[in-house]
Parts: sequence; C-alpha cells; structure tokens
Amino acid sequence: MIILDKGLTTREVEELLKKHGPNHFGGVARFSKFKLFVKQFRSPLIFILIIAGAATLLMQHWVDSVVIFLAIGINAFLGFYQENRAENALADLRSYIQERTRVIRDGKEAEVDAANIVPGDLIHLMPGSRIPADARIESVQDLNVDESILTGESLPVEKSVEPVSDGAALSERYNMVFGGTLVSNGSAYAVVTATGNETEIGKIAQLVEGTERELTPIQKAISRLAWIIAAGVLILVVGIFILGFYRGESVLEMFLISIAVAVGAIPEALPIGLTAVLAVGVERLAKRKGIMRDLTAAETLGSTTVIMTDKTGTLTLADMQLVDIVSREKLLSDGAEAQGNTAKERFSLEQKDLLYLASLNTDVLIENPEDEPQSWRLNGNPLEKNIVKSAALHGISLSERREKNMFQMLLPFNSSNKFSISRVTFDLDTDIIDRHKKEGLVVLGAPDVLLARSLLSKDEYLTLVARVEEMSLKGRRILGVAVASESSAKGQALANIQALEFLGVLAFYDPIRPGVIDAIKKIESYGVRVVIATGDIKGTALAVARGLGWSVREDSVLSGDELRQIDDRALEKSLEHVRVFARMTPEDKLRVARMYQRLGEVVAMTGDGVNDAPSLKAVDIGIAVGSGTDVAKGVADLVLLDDNFAIIVVAIEEGKRILRNIRKTFVYLLSNSLDEVVLIGGSLLAGLALPLTAIQIIWVNLFTGSLPAVAFAFDPDNETDVPEKKTEKKILNSEVKLLTLGIGTLSSLLLFVLYWSLMQTNIPEEVAKTFLFACFSSYILFVSFSFRSLSRPIFSYNIFSNSFLVGGVSLGLLLLLMTIYVPFLQPIFSTTALGPQWLMWVGVWVVLNVALVEFAKWLFYRRNN
Repeated sequence: MIILDKGLTTREVEELLKKHGPNHFGGVARFSKFKLFVKQFRSPLIFILIIAGAATLLMQHWVDSVVIFLAIGINAFLGFYQENRAENALADLRSYIQERTRVIRDGKEAEVDAANIVPGDLIHLMPGSRIPADARIESVQDLNVDESILTGESLPVEKSVEPVSDGAALSERYNMVFGGTLVSNGSAYAVVTATGNETEIGKIAQLVEGTERELTPIQKAISRLAWIIAAGVLILVVGIFILGFYRGESVLEMFLISIAVAVGAIPEALPIGLTAVLAVGVERLAKRKGIMRDLTAAETLGSTTVIMTDKTGTLTLADMQLVDIVSREKLLSDGAEAQGNTAKERFSLEQKDLLYLASLNTDVLIENPEDEPQSWRLNGNPLEKNIVKSAALHGISLSERREKNMFQMLLPFNSSNKFSISRVTFDLDTDIIDRHKKEGLVVLGAPDVLLARSLLSKDEYLTLVARVEEMSLKGRRILGVAVASESSAKGQALANIQALEFLGVLAFYDPIRPGVIDAIKKIESYGVRVVIATGDIKGTALAVARGLGWSVREDSVLSGDELRQIDDRALEKSLEHVRVFARMTPEDKLRVARMYQRLGEVVAMTGDGVNDAPSLKAVDIGIAVGSGTDVAKGVADLVLLDDNFAIIVVAIEEGKRILRNIRKTFVYLLSNSLDEVVLIGGSLLAGLALPLTAIQIIWVNLFTGSLPAVAFAFDPDNETDVPEKKTEKKILNSEVKLLTLGIGTLSSLLLFVLYWSLMQTNIPEEVAKTFLFACFSSYILFVSFSFRSLSRPIFSYNIFSNSFLVGGVSLGLLLLLMTIYVPFLQPIFSTTALGPQWLMWVGVWVVLNVALVEFAKWLFYRRNN
C-alpha cells in the first residue's frame, strides 16, 4: 500500500530495486568488441588482400603471404583500436549527463538518480523534466507532456487524473505518463508503475536492440568517396595488369603488383584517420567539461560564425542575489533606488511582508532542511531558491506552512505566461493579509505582465513601468508581487487572471561571470559574432551587455514586441547592427536563428529551458548548459557540464582543431594515393623494369598511411585563427581540393621522373631500385610534418611537438632501414645496402618533396589572399 504523502520507505526501495533492477531502457547494451573487430575485414580492399594472401599461400610464396597477412592484421588492429576508442567516448556520455528525478521517500522529497527509481515510487514532475518511468498520475496541475517520441504526436498532451478504459490506446491514456517523454508544462505527482524494459519505450528498445548501428553522415560521405576512388583506381589497375601481361611479365607477379598498387592507391586509412580525429577531439573536449552528443557535430562546431547566447548562467553566475524589495508606494513616491540590501541584512516589516508573500509562490526542494539556511542545498528555479533562502534568513520558514497545506501551487511559472499563481492561507496579521480575509491568490512574475493585469490608474501604471525600467537599466532582475481574490479568477483560466492588486517588486542582481569578457573577445577574434538573446526585459539585457564592455546603443537592442512588428526584410537589415535581443519568446528566438541561417551563417545557440528547445534543435549547433532541463539537453548537440561561457571558447577551439585535423588527413592521404599508379603505369608504358615489388608497395603503404593519419588526431592547433569565408566551412573546401590535386599530381610525376632518370644511367639496377624504394618510403614519412599545417610554413611551428607523429615516423624509418641493411631481410625485400652518398641523396629527395608541399601551400594562399 502506497501512502501518497509518505512514499516508499528506504527498505522497500532496496527490495524493489533488487527485484526489478536498475531503471535502464535502451542504450544499455554495449557494442560487441568481437563484432567491431570482425567489421574491420568487411572492407573490399581487405577482402582483395585476403584473396591475394590465399593465392600466394597456394603458390608457396611464403614471404609474400606473411607480409600480406601482416598488412591485413595491422590495418584491422588500427581500425579496431580507433573505432573502439570512439565507441567508448560516446558510451561514457551517460556518466557525464546523469538524469535526476524528484521523488518522495520516507515522507521527504529528494532528488535521486533516475536509474534508482522503482515501481511504487511517488515522483514529482516539473516543467522541463524527463519522465523517468511509466507512472499513473495521482494529482495534477496543468500538466502537458510531449509524447512525440512514442506516439509521433507533435503537440503536447494534456494530462488528468480521470480514469480511462483498459483498452485505451497509448495516445489516449491521459492519466498516465511514460518514461522518456518530456514535461512541457505544469506539474504533477505520479506513482511509478513500470521501470526499465517493462516501460513502453523499454519494450520498443528491446525490439530494436539488434539493429545494425547506423553510419554517421560524415562516415557515409567518406564511404561514397572511397568507392568513387576505388572505381577509378580499379580501371587503372586493370590497365596496369594488362600492360604487364602484354609485356611478358609473369601473371603471378603482375597479379601481386596490381593488388599492391590498388591497396596503395586507395586511402584505406581514411576512415581510420577520420574516426581517430573525431574520437580524440570529442574525448579531449569531454575532459574540459564539454560533452558532444555525437561525433559529427564536432566538425560543425568548428565552422560556427554566430553564437546566440542567453544571459543567466552563461554570461552571468546564475547566482541571483536579492538586493532590494520595493513596495508599490515606494515606487510611486520617490523611485526605485536600491538600498544595497542583501539576504543577510534586515529588511523592514513592509519588505518582509512582500518577501513572505513571494516565498509562498515557490516550488523549491531543500535537500538538507535540518542545516542552517546558509548551507542549504536547493533544487529549483534560481530566483525561487534565492527567495526561499532569503526568507529563511529573515525568520520566515516555509516547512511548517507546507506541512499544514497553507499554500498550494496552482499554476507553475512558464515562458508563455511569465508568472505563477498559488493559493495561500495567510497567517500574518498585516493590512495586506486582512484585505483578503486571510485567503487568496498570490501572483509572482514579470512586473510588466503583472502591471498590465492590475487595477491601476493610467498615471500609476506609467509611473510604475518607468520605475521598473529604471531598476532594470542598472542590471537588476525584477520580479513583481501581486495578490487577488479567488473570485476574480472564477469562470476563467488561471492564465487569463485579471484584476490584480500590485504590491511591489523584488530586485535581484546576477553578477557577470569572471572570465566571460575575455572569452567573448577571444571568440570574436576567430571571426565568430556573439549576440545576446534573452527573455529579460530590455533594460536588464542592455545593462548586462554594457557590463560586458560592449558599446551598445538603444538601436542595438531589439525587443520581442518590436521583432513581431517587422517583416523578414526589415529583420534581415536589423541583424547587421543588433547585438541584444530582449524579451524573446521561443518563437522569436527561432525566427532570428533561421534568419541568420538564411544569410549563410552557421549558428550556435545556448539555452537551458524548455522554451529554448525548439531553437536548440533548429540551429546548427545547440548548446545546453549543465544545470538546464532534460528537454534542452535532449535536443542539444553540446552539453556544458559547467554553466560557463568560457567552455564555449574551448568547444569552438576544439571544433576548429577537429576540422583542421580532418582536412590535413584528407590532403595527406589522398595526395599520396596515386604515387604507385603513376609510377608502375608509367614504367610499363615507358618499357622500364618494374620499379617496386608487391612486398615493397604493401610495406610502404602499411607504415606510411595509417600511422601519420592516426597521429594527426593528436595534433595541437598549429593554424592561425584567420576567419574563413562562409563558403569554406565544409571539409572538402577549395583548399583541400586544390592542395590534394596539386601536391598529388606533382609528387607522382616527380617520383616517376626520378626512376626514369636512374634507369638512363649506368647505376646497377638493384642499387637504383633500392634507392627509389628508400626515396619513396622516406618522403611519405617525412612529408607528414609539412602537412601538420595547411596554411603555415613548416618553419613557423615546432614540427616535433606531436609525439605520436614523431613516434610513427621514427618507427617507419627504423623499419625502412632494417629492410635495406639487415642481411636476412634484403632478399625478402629485393634490396641492397646503400652507401652514405646514397643516403645523402635520399635526404635531398625528402627536402625536395617537403619544399614541393610548402610551395603548393604558399601558392594556394598567395592566390586566395
């Protein structure tokens, strides 16, 4: 038997948790590492290598077989290592973004991990919270739930306690709420009926548990590109095989050469390198308190051009301190000069009355009520938390009044109404109370909204509005306090309440967060524009902007009312100079964001509430702060674990680093992809002996493509922070295309000219081929240092700062020297020891190719600047 005002006991919870298990549904089953490893062999390139290895085994070419299968094994290991790293980074997101739920146990309300909810628990649902499990509603106040995740219905569903028939469809069970859905408005108490896989969404999760993991858009794009390259290379390789066969080369040798050329020409390390860059970048960002919900969003983050940021908690500390309480009479008589009061100082009796009334219109959970108010841990709206703590510091305690049901929340605050209403039984003997016979309604909310609904003369209304505006211009957040009789609300919805008696205001101040000013300056130095979009009134928003050091005039601020009065053409023109958007509704934010996107901007937006969700979902990068609602986190691409604007700087920088590392991986791998094709094909056409053996080609490809490509993921940011053109915000921009084509063509032709020149001399063929092999292997290794930046010359940064790249190049160089100088390896790789003079010329060749890459970079940027 569940007692609604007490909830379950701790012992009952422990027993039920053992019986039903943790409240997990969907996303629990970890990926299979075995399947992930097997997946590495699905590549058509690996399949071709397996065929080649099997063929060499049948023909008893043992050395060729060992090298080919070694190549297969190392390539599969590198692919598995990086994909496993990426999977772990994404799977760990749940430990960062832990869902919490308010629940009543042992007669006390507390906030617990949603995973520990059990059937029978009495949960308290609030606006913006994600419902943790299926539950039956016991009491409700204007509850609306977004059930689109289950039913596909786009509009929120209004809930009630009225019973429904047993056979009612899921969408018609109005007295039930379901796990995974979102509270869009109102509040309720509900008893949990099912958790985990027994919930409606859990049943769906079980049905799709075995579904194949979907590739990300970037992975799909890379896969398509790889198939296009493979098709082109296949034609060339078939041509090479036919040419060799026509020239009289052995079928086996040409078969192995063709396979090796195909493997060398197709950048099979590209998916590995791309996954490494994204996974390492996302993991690095997570360590700095920024959680990217999927890998692909990380690339978009680096392309951001406009950030629409809210104010509270992001630009400010989200520590709304009550600094003044001003009655209506004070406002009308001599203005609203703040007295500098704080919660710890004494307010007058009149001020305490207003504070008391405001405290009766709050919904705040005190986790440790037995401690002193200064040490309270509070959950709820920041303003309401400050009201409750300030009231307690002045001897106004709500615990006894709550136990006696002396006040009840009728209408929770939401962004549409901009006020809340509670029914109150008063116990203070003051004029305010006596006017309403110790019972009535208390309304707390935006002062302009309350004033518009109050019984005031025109002069009183205009004076009060002006006084509130004066306070707002000083950076104060203002809440109005009003009362009404219940009879004034009868016959109409509470949201339409009129005939209020306006009593006064509470003034709060939220200090600018330390470091925000420098963070904004740094972001703007990247060419990213920062604008404020807030629900606060114009004066407060303007004061915050000036507090940030912005030179903001009146015409640089656009209010929601003004926004709704202009058409899209006028709005487009306004965006050129407006830096602050005040009194914004969700629809207003969405309209502004979409207008920016129509102008070609890549838009990021911060938000924390239910009202921010539409905009967070619509923009290119939605950023939710850690203290925000589950709704905001559910649609956001990036979640900040700390409500700090400085983390956005980190995220932008990391996004730019990811984007640059992806580009350099593209250019490095694709520019080297045609070397073997041009070299082998050119030699056959020119009637020259084959320059490289199959083992040499596979060996070079094995230790030159994958290792530097993966190492680029760990590169620090060597690029200058010059703003890019809007059209250059994609991965395959003109820089990548031109550098890939230019460097790839020149390096391939240069390598063939080198071999042709060697064959025209009297140098022994074995020495010439070994020298070519050394040049081919070493330049691809060392040129990776030049690719660490696509815009800066190599001498402008520390080329050895990436220890992973240095290690990869060193390992590749060591293996190259072993193939040339270790006696038992020489016959395997068809090499001979080279004298010091030859090594000197190898060094010259490396320098020449690095110079070639540097010249191509210089030529590109000279042409485009």
